[in-house]
Amino acid sequence: EGLQLLEEEPQNWPPRIRCSDACDPLSLESNHTRCLHRIRQALQHYRDLLGSDIFREQPQPQLETTMEQLLRHVQDGHGRPPRHLLAPTDEWEQPLQRHLALKRLRSFAAVISRVFNHGAR
Repeated sequence: EGLQLLEEEPQNWPPRIRCSDACDPLSLESNHTRCLHRIRQALQHYRDLLGSDIFREQPQPQLETTMEQLLRHVQDGHGRPPRHLLAPTDEWEQPLQRHLALKRLRSFAAVISRVFNHGAR
């Protein structure tokens, strides 16, 4: 199926929604499995990232809680997804990494809001 996302492949990380994930309105009508799988992966990634050392100096508890709540809504019945420890970052890298993470999260939120909005119709 090609749904496996390997962390070792930098071009696949962080998870991004691609055309092949079938998150467009027409594909969602017939089968939303691939799209939800990718959304779940991304939510897990951002939840883990928000709990990492990158955000130690500027924690984002509301965003982290929101990621947890969204994950509960898109679960596939396998229980709560485990947290993954991310590789530590150098202190000088953290402000840039934090900025990039929040920027990517904002873009991701825009995309999934369209998916969830379509699903609510």
